[in-house]
Amino acid sequence: MTESTLKMRFGRSVLSVAAAVCISLTMAGTANAAEDDGKLEDTEFGLYYNSNNAGCVFDIWVGDADFRDNYFKSPSILLNCSGIGRLVDNDAASYWNRSHGTFYVFTGYKGGGLEGSIPAGYSGNASPNYKNALSSAGNKTMRDIWKP
Repeated sequence: MTESTLKMRFGRSVLSVAAAVCISLTMAGTANAAEDDGKLEDTEFGLYYNSNNAGCVFDIWVGDADFRDNYFKSPSILLNCSGIGRLVDNDAASYWNRSHGTFYVFTGYKGGGLEGSIPAGYSGNASPNYKNALSSAGNKTMRDIWKP
């Protein structure tokens, strides 16, 4: 093989690797972009600041063990909703489970405290035991990790 052929093959290999890395990074960013963006989408679970699924929303895909570092967000920078910027911890009044499985909510961190379950597709107001008392939530996989 000539030196120019080797250089050309090496150059193609470098370009292929660079393209693969760029695609991977782009896809990873896209997968995480939907969660916790204030837009409750299909496959997500959402907690609302107000009753009747009103106000800003906190949306998660798999779960969150500790709501003390999460905030209610608006779906758009142009839209102001009640609760915007407030901590989610102990401050959610309603829910909507748009995921495809049961979601579990807890009054303690990492699945502690009282446990409630919300089947796929359900939405409503939190009962008195859970209204403004939730500190973590997750799908079955997360629940099983937190409560072995």
